[in-house]
Amino acid sequence: MMHRLTLCLVIALSSLAAPRPAAAAATDVYDTVDSVEVNNSDFNFGSAPATVVVVGILAGGTTPSSRTYNFGNNNSVPGAVDTAMHCQRLAVVAMSKPGKFQFAIGPGPGVTAHGCKLILRAP
Repeated sequence: MMHRLTLCLVIALSSLAAPRPAAAAATDVYDTVDSVEVNNSDFNFGSAPATVVVVGILAGGTTPSSRTYNFGNNNSVPGAVDTAMHCQRLAVVAMSKPGKFQFAIGPGPGVTAHGCKLILRAP
């Protein structure tokens, strides 16, 4: 009985130490988001890439800047429009709670953006 308990404990501890997949690298982290805009979010545009334009202050910066992130189109990148719309929603959350969240967005493989995330700054 004790041997089984020890074996279960070893398995449980080793699963905690197992490597986990790396999260998508978000290269641009905004301390504040002043505005966010999604372009070409209509599925009928076909060849036009979905883009997200973010205006805000990058982490460590002092002045607002504007950057455009290209998510591709649904023909070349399945789910591109959905991902762009999701990033817009996260940016709006960051915009509505300045100082509480950072908004991170970054490119994936090639020239298209891969994803985004919210980072909790203060509980």
